[in-house]
Amino acid sequence: MESATAEEPINQKSSFDLSFKTKSKEINDMLIDIENKSIKTDNFHDILQKINELQELLNDSKTFLPAYNMKKCSDEIKDITKRYEQLHVKLQPKKKFTFGKQPTRQPTTPEAKAKAEEKFEPISEPKVYKEDCGFKNRSDENHLILKEDESFMKDVALDTLTNCIVLICGTPSTVRATSLTQCHVYVCATTSIFIENCKDSVFICASQQLRIHDTFDTSFYIYVTSSAIIENSKQLQFAPLSLKGLILKKAFEMAKFDESKNNWKIVNDFDWLSSYEPSPNWCEIPEQERKQPYEDNMLLYLYPALLNQESIFPAGYYDNK
Repeated sequence: MESATAEEPINQKSSFDLSFKTKSKEINDMLIDIENKSIKTDNFHDILQKINELQELLNDSKTFLPAYNMKKCSDEIKDITKRYEQLHVKLQPKKKFTFGKQPTRQPTTPEAKAKAEEKFEPISEPKVYKEDCGFKNRSDENHLILKEDESFMKDVALDTLTNCIVLICGTPSTVRATSLTQCHVYVCATTSIFIENCKDSVFICASQQLRIHDTFDTSFYIYVTSSAIIENSKQLQFAPLSLKGLILKKAFEMAKFDESKNNWKIVNDFDWLSSYEPSPNWCEIPEQERKQPYEDNMLLYLYPALLNQESIFPAGYYDNK
């Protein structure tokens, strides 16, 4: 009996190696076919689903897989995801989205047209960087906003921000947040979010994958379809994302996420591989202590014309908030 028990992890690893190799080859072959135009770009959704299945296979194997193999496979998934994103941006037609209603009737005179544009056009935003898709070296700013047409299928970068509130409308492909301190970030990314060297902040976010490195004393209200991965991080808190805010709710629907399939409780700590004791580096936020901030107060900054309306929210919208 002892011999059979000792051999079990070896058999599990062999089975994992075969499954992982088969699935990763299938994804790479599909990417090659799309690149060679052998199959339609409609298959992007199927490929993304297979990437998520590959990530879930790795997550389910952490109890018996050595740390070296975990990292090696994780890096391979990262490379596949990057290749997928590059092809998706290159081959898929880009669409632009706008938040809120646009006037249905065109003004008939130049004066009326100018007045209408002043009423409905969002005010101009601060300068961004990395091809107009991110913010860098900012402090004490409460309205760092990327609109939907600025973020759609882009790689958004947030770098060296202190005491800022960041709202990314719409659906960027990926988001990288580096060196943020005392910040609030609202975002819904269609693929992955990478957070590094952040502290004393709050992330309200949705994505397929979430990776957190070198981050401390930070809270996460998240939706994730695979799992969150943390490394060299401490004092992290997690809770499920609530979609009471209108802006993130719209982005969530645009990304076609399923609210019932949120794996926010699955947090893989690469510095804590024990399956018998919980990691000391993160915890769930008790339900009675969850105080997710909402982004709707930034609507008036995006659309000043709303100040002239009694309310854009349905009756009872703020009840139970």
